[in-house]
Amino acid sequence: MLMPECMKKLLFLLPLLTFYSFISGQEIVFFETCGKTEVTSAKKVDLYTGWDNSSPVVFSRTASLDGAADVRITSTTTNHVWFPADKNSDLIISNIPAAGYTHLKLSFDIAAFKLADANVNKLILYCNDIILIIPSLIFPTTKFITLPDIGLSDANLITLKFEYTAESNTGGYRLDNFKITGEKITSEMNVPKMNNTKLFISGNKLMAPDFMDGTRVEILNPAGMIIQLSEVKNGLAELNSILKKGMYIVRIGNLTSKIIM
Repeated sequence: MLMPECMKKLLFLLPLLTFYSFISGQEIVFFETCGKTEVTSAKKVDLYTGWDNSSPVVFSRTASLDGAADVRITSTTTNHVWFPADKNSDLIISNIPAAGYTHLKLSFDIAAFKLADANVNKLILYCNDIILIIPSLIFPTTKFITLPDIGLSDANLITLKFEYTAESNTGGYRLDNFKITGEKITSEMNVPKMNNTKLFISGNKLMAPDFMDGTRVEILNPAGMIIQLSEVKNGLAELNSILKKGMYIVRIGNLTSKIIM
Protein backbone atom coordinates (compact mmCIF):
# COMPACT_ATOMS: atom_id res chain seq x y z
CA MET A 1 0.00 0.00 0.00
CA LEU A 2 1.36 3.41 -0.95
CA MET A 3 2.15 5.81 1.88
CA PRO A 4 0.10 9.07 1.78
CA GLU A 5 2.12 12.10 0.76
CA CYS A 6 1.37 13.89 4.06
CA MET A 7 2.79 10.95 6.03
CA LYS A 8 5.88 10.98 3.84
CA LYS A 9 6.27 14.68 4.62
CA LEU A 10 6.04 14.11 8.37
CA LEU A 11 8.46 11.15 8.33
CA PHE A 12 10.91 13.21 6.31
CA LEU A 13 10.70 16.27 8.52
CA LEU A 14 10.89 14.69 11.96
CA PRO A 15 14.50 13.40 11.74
CA LEU A 16 15.63 16.80 10.43
CA LEU A 17 13.79 18.62 13.20
CA THR A 18 15.25 16.31 15.84
CA PHE A 19 18.77 16.80 14.46
CA TYR A 20 18.34 20.57 14.30
CA SER A 21 17.06 20.69 17.87
CA PHE A 22 20.01 18.61 19.09
CA ILE A 23 22.72 20.71 17.49
CA SER A 24 21.15 24.07 18.39
CA GLY A 25 20.20 23.30 22.01
CA GLN A 26 16.57 23.95 21.10
CA GLU A 27 13.77 21.47 21.77
CA ILE A 28 10.50 21.31 19.87
CA VAL A 29 7.78 22.91 22.01
CA PHE A 30 5.01 22.88 19.39
CA PHE A 31 4.74 21.51 15.87
CA GLU A 32 1.71 21.57 13.58
CA THR A 33 1.70 20.12 10.04
CA CYS A 34 -2.03 20.75 9.45
CA GLY A 35 -2.81 17.07 9.84
CA LYS A 36 -1.61 13.65 8.73
CA THR A 37 -4.77 12.71 6.80
CA GLU A 38 -5.32 14.45 3.49
CA VAL A 39 -8.39 16.66 3.45
CA THR A 40 -10.90 15.62 0.80
CA SER A 41 -12.37 19.12 0.60
CA ALA A 42 -11.37 22.48 1.98
CA LYS A 43 -12.40 23.08 5.61
CA LYS A 44 -12.50 26.42 7.40
CA VAL A 45 -9.85 26.50 10.11
CA ASP A 46 -12.40 26.72 12.92
CA LEU A 47 -14.35 23.72 11.56
CA TYR A 48 -11.38 21.52 10.60
CA THR A 49 -10.79 18.66 13.05
CA GLY A 50 -7.71 17.00 11.58
CA TRP A 51 -5.05 19.09 13.31
CA ASP A 52 -2.04 17.30 14.82
CA ASN A 53 -2.56 19.12 18.13
CA SER A 54 -5.66 18.93 20.30
CA SER A 55 -6.79 20.41 23.64
CA PRO A 56 -5.66 22.70 25.21
CA VAL A 57 -4.56 24.09 21.82
CA VAL A 58 -7.42 25.78 19.94
CA PHE A 59 -7.54 26.68 16.24
CA SER A 60 -9.94 29.49 15.35
CA ARG A 61 -10.52 32.59 13.23
CA THR A 62 -12.15 35.99 13.58
CA ALA A 63 -15.67 35.28 12.37
CA SER A 64 -16.44 38.92 11.56
CA LEU A 65 -13.82 39.08 8.78
CA ASP A 66 -15.08 38.91 5.21
CA GLY A 67 -12.76 36.03 4.30
CA ALA A 68 -12.08 32.64 5.86
CA ALA A 69 -8.77 30.78 5.93
CA ASP A 70 -9.18 27.07 5.29
CA VAL A 71 -7.18 23.83 5.33
CA ARG A 72 -6.77 22.27 1.88
CA ILE A 73 -4.46 20.40 -0.47
CA THR A 74 -3.51 20.86 -4.11
CA SER A 75 -2.08 18.51 -6.71
CA THR A 76 1.42 19.56 -5.64
CA THR A 77 1.01 20.28 -1.91
CA THR A 78 -0.05 18.47 1.25
CA ASN A 79 -2.36 19.89 3.94
CA HIS A 80 -1.79 23.60 4.51
CA VAL A 81 -3.71 26.75 5.47
CA TRP A 82 -4.93 28.85 2.55
CA PHE A 83 -5.59 32.59 2.88
CA PRO A 84 -7.79 33.73 -0.06
CA ALA A 85 -6.86 36.76 -2.14
CA ASP A 86 -8.58 40.13 -1.70
CA LYS A 87 -10.08 39.09 1.64
CA ASN A 88 -9.48 39.90 5.31
CA SER A 89 -8.68 36.55 6.91
CA ASP A 90 -6.76 35.09 9.82
CA LEU A 91 -5.72 31.93 11.66
CA ILE A 92 -5.51 32.00 15.47
CA ILE A 93 -3.66 29.25 17.34
CA SER A 94 -4.21 29.75 21.07
CA ASN A 95 -3.31 28.02 24.35
CA ILE A 96 0.01 26.63 23.12
CA PRO A 97 1.75 25.32 26.28
CA ALA A 98 5.28 26.73 26.63
CA ALA A 99 5.87 26.65 30.40
CA GLY A 100 9.36 25.52 31.36
CA TYR A 101 11.00 26.82 28.18
CA THR A 102 12.99 29.95 27.38
CA HIS A 103 14.49 31.51 24.23
CA LEU A 104 11.38 30.62 22.27
CA LYS A 105 11.56 30.80 18.47
CA LEU A 106 8.90 30.45 15.80
CA SER A 107 9.29 29.18 12.27
CA PHE A 108 6.79 28.27 9.55
CA ASP A 109 6.58 27.60 5.82
CA ILE A 110 4.98 30.15 3.51
CA ALA A 111 4.16 30.25 -0.20
CA ALA A 112 2.56 32.76 -2.55
CA PHE A 113 0.02 31.66 -5.14
CA LYS A 114 0.91 34.59 -7.43
CA LEU A 115 4.40 36.08 -7.39
CA ALA A 116 3.36 39.54 -8.60
CA ASP A 117 3.54 41.92 -5.59
CA ALA A 118 4.13 38.95 -3.26
CA ASN A 119 6.30 39.52 -0.18
CA VAL A 120 6.53 37.59 3.08
CA ASN A 121 6.03 40.85 5.03
CA LYS A 122 2.46 41.13 3.74
CA LEU A 123 1.65 38.76 6.61
CA ILE A 124 0.68 40.39 9.94
CA LEU A 125 1.90 38.20 12.79
CA TYR A 126 0.95 38.52 16.46
CA CYS A 127 2.21 36.68 19.53
CA ASN A 128 0.10 37.21 22.65
CA ASP A 129 -1.40 40.35 21.05
CA ILE A 130 2.03 41.85 20.32
CA ILE A 131 2.78 42.42 16.65
CA LEU A 132 6.05 40.93 15.38
CA ILE A 133 8.07 42.32 12.50
CA ILE A 134 8.33 40.13 9.41
CA PRO A 135 11.38 40.93 7.24
CA SER A 136 10.90 42.03 3.64
CA LEU A 137 11.53 39.11 1.28
CA ILE A 138 10.21 38.79 -2.25
CA PHE A 139 9.20 35.27 -3.20
CA PRO A 140 11.55 33.66 -5.74
CA THR A 141 9.15 30.76 -6.36
CA THR A 142 5.59 29.62 -5.75
CA LYS A 143 6.94 26.71 -3.70
CA PHE A 144 7.10 26.87 0.11
CA ILE A 145 10.00 28.66 1.75
CA THR A 146 10.75 28.67 5.49
CA LEU A 147 10.79 31.73 7.73
CA PRO A 148 13.05 30.70 10.64
CA ASP A 149 13.95 31.95 14.12
CA ILE A 150 11.36 34.62 14.85
CA GLY A 151 11.95 35.43 18.51
CA LEU A 152 9.02 35.10 20.92
CA SER A 153 8.77 36.38 24.48
CA ASP A 154 8.74 33.70 27.18
CA ALA A 155 5.25 32.79 28.37
CA ASN A 156 3.43 29.83 29.88
CA LEU A 157 0.81 29.97 27.10
CA ILE A 158 1.33 31.25 23.59
CA THR A 159 -1.32 32.61 21.22
CA LEU A 160 -0.30 33.15 17.60
CA LYS A 161 -2.35 35.07 15.08
CA PHE A 162 -1.56 35.00 11.35
CA GLU A 163 -3.50 37.70 9.51
CA TYR A 164 -3.86 39.06 5.98
CA THR A 165 -5.82 42.09 4.82
CA ALA A 166 -7.64 42.44 1.52
CA GLU A 167 -5.24 45.25 0.56
CA SER A 168 -2.04 43.30 1.26
CA ASN A 169 -3.17 39.89 0.00
CA THR A 170 -3.74 40.33 -3.72
CA GLY A 171 -2.78 36.84 -4.86
CA GLY A 172 -3.37 34.36 -2.03
CA TYR A 173 -0.91 32.80 0.43
CA ARG A 174 -0.32 29.35 1.94
CA LEU A 175 1.13 28.60 5.41
CA ASP A 176 2.28 25.27 6.81
CA ASN A 177 4.52 23.52 9.37
CA PHE A 178 4.13 25.91 12.31
CA LYS A 179 6.92 25.20 14.81
CA ILE A 180 8.02 26.69 18.14
CA THR A 181 11.32 25.65 19.70
CA GLY A 182 12.84 26.60 23.05
CA GLU A 183 15.53 25.77 25.58
CA LYS A 184 14.27 23.74 28.50
CA ILE A 185 14.76 25.47 31.85
CA THR A 186 16.66 23.25 34.29
CA SER A 187 17.62 23.65 37.93
CA GLU A 188 21.25 24.04 36.87
CA MET A 189 20.53 27.23 34.96
CA ASN A 190 21.77 30.48 36.44
CA VAL A 191 18.60 32.40 37.36
CA PRO A 192 19.64 35.67 39.01
CA LYS A 193 17.11 37.91 40.71
CA MET A 194 16.33 41.09 38.80
CA ASN A 195 17.09 43.46 41.65
CA ASN A 196 20.48 41.83 42.36
CA THR A 197 21.68 41.60 38.76
CA LYS A 198 24.11 44.07 37.25
CA LEU A 199 23.39 44.68 33.57
CA PHE A 200 24.42 47.90 31.83
CA ILE A 201 25.86 49.34 28.62
CA SER A 202 29.38 50.69 28.23
CA GLY A 203 30.26 51.78 24.71
CA ASN A 204 29.49 48.86 22.41
CA LYS A 205 29.62 46.31 25.22
CA LEU A 206 26.93 44.82 27.43
CA MET A 207 28.38 44.48 30.91
CA ALA A 208 27.03 41.33 32.61
CA PRO A 209 29.39 40.39 35.45
CA ASP A 210 26.83 38.13 37.18
CA PHE A 211 26.68 35.69 34.24
CA MET A 212 29.01 32.82 33.43
CA ASP A 213 31.12 32.65 30.27
CA GLY A 214 29.18 31.09 27.43
CA THR A 215 25.78 32.36 28.58
CA ARG A 216 23.68 33.11 25.49
CA VAL A 217 22.77 36.77 24.87
CA GLU A 218 19.90 37.78 22.59
CA ILE A 219 19.26 41.37 21.53
CA LEU A 220 15.71 42.00 20.29
CA ASN A 221 14.07 45.04 18.78
CA PRO A 222 10.90 46.43 20.45
CA ALA A 223 8.76 44.20 18.19
CA GLY A 224 10.40 41.09 19.66
CA MET A 225 12.56 40.06 16.69
CA ILE A 226 16.07 38.78 17.44
CA ILE A 227 18.59 41.05 15.73
CA GLN A 228 21.82 39.87 17.37
CA LEU A 229 23.13 36.75 19.09
CA SER A 230 26.30 36.56 21.18
CA GLU A 231 27.74 35.03 24.35
CA VAL A 232 29.13 36.33 27.62
CA LYS A 233 32.92 36.30 27.83
CA ASN A 234 34.79 37.68 30.81
CA GLY A 235 31.62 39.32 32.12
CA LEU A 236 30.65 41.16 28.95
CA ALA A 237 29.12 40.67 25.50
CA GLU A 238 29.94 42.57 22.34
CA LEU A 239 27.15 44.64 20.80
CA ASN A 240 26.86 45.23 17.08
CA SER A 241 28.27 48.68 16.35
CA ILE A 242 25.58 49.33 13.71
CA LEU A 243 22.76 49.23 16.26
CA LYS A 244 21.00 52.58 16.22
CA LYS A 245 20.26 54.56 19.36
CA GLY A 246 17.04 53.54 21.03
CA MET A 247 15.42 50.96 23.28
CA TYR A 248 16.14 47.25 22.90
CA ILE A 249 15.27 44.06 24.77
CA VAL A 250 18.04 41.83 26.05
CA ARG A 251 17.57 38.19 27.02
CA ILE A 252 20.51 36.70 28.88
CA GLY A 253 20.21 33.41 30.72
CA ASN A 254 16.70 33.53 32.14
CA LEU A 255 16.69 37.30 32.53
CA THR A 256 14.75 39.59 30.18
CA SER A 257 15.35 43.31 30.51
CA LYS A 258 15.19 46.56 28.54
CA ILE A 259 18.32 48.47 27.61
CA ILE A 260 18.84 51.93 26.13
CA MET A 261 21.57 52.42 23.54
